[in-house]
Parts: sequence; structure tokens; C-alpha cells
Amino acid sequence: MKISARNQIPGTVKTIKKGPVSTEVVIAIAGGNEIVSSITTHSAESLKLHEGSKVYAIVKASEVMVGVD
Repeated sequence: MKISARNQIPGTVKTIKKGPVSTEVVIAIAGGNEIVSSITTHSAESLKLHEGSKVYAIVKASEVMVGVD
């Protein structure tokens, strides 16, 4: 797989919460950190994701929002 996004973070699927339309995927990455992604359930099924799957969290964003209290 070759893609243009430079932020490709290797990890392992920790948990999957499957819904009828969207699925939440928690990816364990280096340093004990996690990245949470919401993808379509169809995509999760097509990728055959399961706990323990080796995956990449691929981040491609046109903006980064910052908030404070």
C-alpha cells in the first residue's frame, strides 16, 4: 500500500465497538498511547479487523483545532 499521507502510525487493534453504521476502533500505539478512529462498519468488515490486528493509523487533516476552557 502506498499513500500520500506522511503520518502513518503503526499499531495494534485493542478494541472494536461495532455499530449498525459506524464502528469505533481503538488502536494501541508506541509508548502506551492510543488512537481512536470512527470508521464505517462496512469498512471495518472489509478490512477484516479484529482485536490484535496489526494496522496503521493514517492521519491526513487539512486543519488542527485547539480548544481551551
